[in-house]
Amino acid sequence: MERRNSYLFSALCCYTIYFAFGMAYIILAQNMTFLQHQFHTDSAGVSFMIAAFGFGRLCTVFIDGILVDRIGRKRMIMIGCIFMALFLFGIPLAPSYYAALCIAILGGLSIACLDTGTYPSLMEFFPKYGGSSTVVLKAIISLGSALLPLVIIFLSRNGLFYGLSFFLPALIYVIAFLLLTKAPFPKKESAIVSGEIPPHARFKGKPKLWLEGLAFILIGFTAPGLLYIMGTWLPTYGQSVIGMGLDSSLKLVSYYNIGAIISVVFLALLLMKIIRPVTILAAFPVASFLATVLFMFSRSAVLAAVSAFLIGVFTAGVFQLCIAVFCEFFWNRKGTVTGAIDTATGIAQAGIPFITGVIIRYSDIQGVFVFSLCVNGLGILLGLFVNYRYRKLIARSEDEPVQANSVAK
Repeated sequence: MERRNSYLFSALCCYTIYFAFGMAYIILAQNMTFLQHQFHTDSAGVSFMIAAFGFGRLCTVFIDGILVDRIGRKRMIMIGCIFMALFLFGIPLAPSYYAALCIAILGGLSIACLDTGTYPSLMEFFPKYGGSSTVVLKAIISLGSALLPLVIIFLSRNGLFYGLSFFLPALIYVIAFLLLTKAPFPKKESAIVSGEIPPHARFKGKPKLWLEGLAFILIGFTAPGLLYIMGTWLPTYGQSVIGMGLDSSLKLVSYYNIGAIISVVFLALLLMKIIRPVTILAAFPVASFLATVLFMFSRSAVLAAVSAFLIGVFTAGVFQLCIAVFCEFFWNRKGTVTGAIDTATGIAQAGIPFITGVIIRYSDIQGVFVFSLCVNGLGILLGLFVNYRYRKLIARSEDEPVQANSVAK
């Protein structure tokens, strides 16, 4: 309890940053109509901006993962705050489409810094509840993502500049940067907590990076890939196929994120005593596949809202738990592991918007959701494989805790 209290302020700073991140990572998609008008482009052009955001993340995330184990978590997070603030202030003020593309890359650089610094930090702030502490990030992200459409609707209805929806999270990042200057972080040499069960004692066999590690890295592609597709294209599907208005279609993202928030709150509690994180990696992709099929067959606003809510429930926390379980397998390289998964996430963030942009340009929105089912299907296979390998390699007695990162140092 003493250790937890000593880093509570630091953890709150990290969660605040990811509340703003919840707005920032979907802000280009949610302002698609306004950005098309400002930069004289189409929906595919905005999708390419989102791809540039992902490209920035991809360029540096693996290097950041290595660096964060050397220069420290706090410095990396503060650098990420600076880059994100520049991105959020810069996009609405960009003089041209190509300038906006360059600025979007800064947003991706920021995510690389924030992820590689924050996830290991939370595992070290709360060493007995690493899985729960990281999955709570998903709830915080979803809260920010649910708020953003409401902010955009308010600005639109009152004739206010759409850029204010960018400036709000930008100010949060500036404040968080200032607060972090006073926040304590564990020293690098104290990363392994005394009294923990040695990680190797949990293994009946040695995990292989090319086998289990590769599967986790691929989940780092499929899980966020689904999040990007849903966060970007749910409103477009609602307008084009279901016939919803702009305001109603934007609310689909809020319903989706409300589902994610509720899901993660229950997950954070269940992960402490009842459910193993690896079980979620196997079960949730199956459920999200079925929820997406239901959404695609929706022809009413009510059923679309319910389906979007269910998709949010069953896509929530998969990425965060993937990192937590991966760190249990490779406990002594948390920064590098996080960087490896984030590299796959960067590929998803750059590649999937590009692919969906091409699909939209040469097909239609239904093609995007068929593609999402393919990505989801791959996630199902990977989740089942990881669950099988985990149960084969990890030795657990009945009285041992099931929390993923209780020994993942």
